[in-house]
Parts: sequence; C-alpha cells; structure tokens
Amino acid sequence: MATEIDLKKQNWALSAHTKASSALVRSRTASDLIEGVCNAIVNQEPYILAWVGIAEHDALKTVKVLGTHGIAAEYANGIDVKWSADTSAGRGPTGSCIRTGLPILINDTESDLSFAPWRERAKPYGIRSVVAVPIRDEQTEVIGALTIYASVTNAFGDLDVILFDSLAKEIGYGLVNLEKQSKLDAEITQREQMREQLISSLRSTIGAMSKTMEWRDPYTAGHQQRVALIAEAIAKELGWSDEQIRGLYLAALVHDLGKIATPSEILTKPSKLTETEMTLIRQHPATGYEILKDIAFTWPIAEAVYQHHERLDGSGYPRGLKGEEIIPEARILAVADTIEAISSHRPYRPGLGIDRAIEQIKLDGGNLFDQSVVDAAYQLFSEAKIQKILNL
Repeated sequence: MATEIDLKKQNWALSAHTKASSALVRSRTASDLIEGVCNAIVNQEPYILAWVGIAEHDALKTVKVLGTHGIAAEYANGIDVKWSADTSAGRGPTGSCIRTGLPILINDTESDLSFAPWRERAKPYGIRSVVAVPIRDEQTEVIGALTIYASVTNAFGDLDVILFDSLAKEIGYGLVNLEKQSKLDAEITQREQMREQLISSLRSTIGAMSKTMEWRDPYTAGHQQRVALIAEAIAKELGWSDEQIRGLYLAALVHDLGKIATPSEILTKPSKLTETEMTLIRQHPATGYEILKDIAFTWPIAEAVYQHHERLDGSGYPRGLKGEEIIPEARILAVADTIEAISSHRPYRPGLGIDRAIEQIKLDGGNLFDQSVVDAAYQLFSEAKIQKILNL
C-alpha cells in the first residue's frame, strides 16, 4: 500500500508531467519544446533543474546540452558529461541512461559513487537526487536524455520514473516531428524560391517574346501589354486568386505571339485585308500554341493563347469552340483583347474609343463573350479604371 510520502512524490511527478505535456502541445520549434518542458517540470517543487542532452557521435561521445531550466540551471552550464563507459564522465545518470537506454535513478547524490565526478559541483545548488530517462527517435534509437534534479533525497519513486520515462518518449516524438516539419518548411521555402526564380525567368522570356512582336508590328506596339493589364484588372474584379492572375497576365503578354509567322506587310497593311490575308492572320492562335505548348508552365498559357479568339456561340477561330469548352483565361482574354483593339489605332483605321469598345462587348455579352467577364469589364469602365490603363 502506498505511503503518504509515496503519494506525495507521485503528485509531484504527475503535476510536472501534466504541465510538461501541455508545453509539448504548444511548441512550434525544438528550442520551444525543450524550454517549455523543462520550465514546466521545475515549476513543481522539489524539482530544481531539468535539462535535455543529446548524444553527439564524436570521438569522445559528448552529451550536448540543448536546454536547461530551474533555479539550479547554472549547474548545467559547461558541465562535462559523456555517454561512453570508458570515462567517469560517462558513468553518471545521463551518460548511463543514453548508453543503456534505461532510466537511471540516483536517490542520494552524497552517497552514490556514480555521481562522484559532479558531487562538489552539485552541492552549492542543493542537488540531492537525480533521475535520467532516455529520449528516443522514431526508430526507437536513444538520441539523448531528459535529466531531472530534486532538492531532496529519494525524490523519485517507481511510478515517478515511469511518468518521466513516458514524458521523454513524448519529447522524442515531438523533436522528430518538429525536425520533419522544419525540413519540410525548408524544402517548401526552397521550392518557392526556385519557383519564383523560374517565374521571373519565364516573365523575362515572355517579355522578350512580346517585345519581338512589337518590333515587327509597330502599329500594335504595347497592345499585348495593355491587354495584359486589362485582363489582370478584370480577373481581380472577378475575385481570382493571385496565382491564377499571374498565369493570365503572362498569357496575355504573348497572346499574339503567333503573328511572328505572319508576313509584316499583312500586319502593317493600311487597308482592309483580303480573305486570303485574313486566313493567314487567323492562324496566329494555333501558331502561338505550337510555340508555347512544350514549355512547362504551371498555368494553361499555351491553351489560353490558342483559344483567345474563340467565342461562346462557336463562331470564333481556329477551332470553333463553344461554351464550357473555352477556358476561363481565354474568356477574359477575348474581352480584354476586343476592348483594346476597338479602342486603339490600327493601320487600317483610327481608334474607335473606349465607349464604342464597351458598347460592343455589352452588345455581345452572353452570346460571344462570357457575361460575367463583360459585367466585370463594365464595372471597371464605370470606375474609369480601364480608361486609366489605356491612358484615355
């Protein structure tokens, strides 16, 4: 039957275990975990020091102190602890615990011979009993120890040791998972950085493609850039995510890339095009698609370029797609491209103005163009945002 003293010890250990477990749950980093657990333990008298040591695999088999807490914390600063049995510094509670994988208990530091190397060091701090319990990784290999010191002799009973051993297992589990999370976070950060670099390179490449088109066709200089800005504004009005908008913007910057295969004299012809010339012009979405389709974009840029002249009723080109067959990016591009084309000057006619452009897309909304896209564009027009993009 448990004595009153035994019950008192158990209450100490149980209280410390409960507080430490709570600290484990709240921890977000390894240092937070160790600090929180050790602090929770020593908040319960008569525990005056708790520290976590990790087994180094150097020639001396050093135990590295990762974190300490308690009124006797100075005791652990610079302490010489090993986990090799070949030296007295490795035959104390922490070293023996790591080496054997078993809890090690010292009931009285004044009489226990294994504690002799640290006895004089411990006296000023009032350390009288010690327990060390093993910390394991997910493969159950011992990686370190949790060592707890009390200011009274015989402070740790059998149940107390079991409780602290259980806590050490939780520490090991927590450290392993935090390390995994840290590595995962680092990988995610690295991938995001690489992705941003790739996106930057893609933007530069796409920008160069866009400039190439503008140099070949001075009458439409800036057309693709303005279409990109209008498309971006429409997508924002529709509540698209930043990631979706980024892909749309890049697609808009090269939506007329296929015109690179169109003879310059057709692009710059100052009169109405013949049917044959129109047939050549209408090939540019397919040509642009062929140029872009093998580039590993994370967005449907090639397909958006391919579809930007398709219309909801199937009257568009080059494939005569209808309704849901047309992707959202192409639906926005179709409206943005039409607004810019009608508003701006062309070799064969002067610009017709933004009012005419908006009137036209409103007339064709729900028939040729997606009504929600038309509505978003009209809202931007009513707020003078499209006019600002077009410098009107």
